[in-house]
Amino acid sequence: MMRRFFSRDVAKDLGYFVNGRIFKLQNEYTRRDGGTPSSRAALARLRRDLDGGAPVWMSIGADLFEDWPQTLPSAEEDPAALRAAKTALELYALHQQSRRSGVAQGAEDAGKNRMTFGRACRLINPDTEHANGVKRRLQAVEAAPDFNGVVRNVRSLIMLMRTAGDGAITLDYRSLAQDLYQIQFPEARGEVFMRWSMDYSSDAGTRSRRS
Repeated sequence: MMRRFFSRDVAKDLGYFVNGRIFKLQNEYTRRDGGTPSSRAALARLRRDLDGGAPVWMSIGADLFEDWPQTLPSAEEDPAALRAAKTALELYALHQQSRRSGVAQGAEDAGKNRMTFGRACRLINPDTEHANGVKRRLQAVEAAPDFNGVVRNVRSLIMLMRTAGDGAITLDYRSLAQDLYQIQFPEARGEVFMRWSMDYSSDAGTRSRRS
């Protein structure tokens, strides 16, 4: 039976699963010897799928479904979980492209200083008076009529993170995966945008980054 309501337990398990997949890729890709061929190929496949229209499931299946935990529902039971996991992995692949240092925030930097999506967007241009492009894109994410529209606008902000300053903005992909899951449930999506707005509008994240 298809899930029709938001589950915090699923969101939690999904975030940990996505984080594990991403750090496996990141650790292999950012090795001093230039990264493993398999990690480079996996990131390329995931980027191509984000760029395309219909998913190439047979191409990215191992990247997405390998070690899919039994605590997570199947795609038939909860397609929103699959969409969130797939999208988070693909956005990470775009963010990490050609970067020799990891862009996924490590556990040692998390905790109260978690680089949530709102905080990472603030770092694109900490001067909010001159960050109209960032704020316009965040507003477009909230106003998007469907999940594809959300992904398009989140992707544009990830691209700005890649090019802002020294390109060293990291992101907590565990929390992003959870947010991408929650956004797909009308009764729960507003909570995500409230958190993003709070994190973007507060300068706590930028203070800790500058210190």
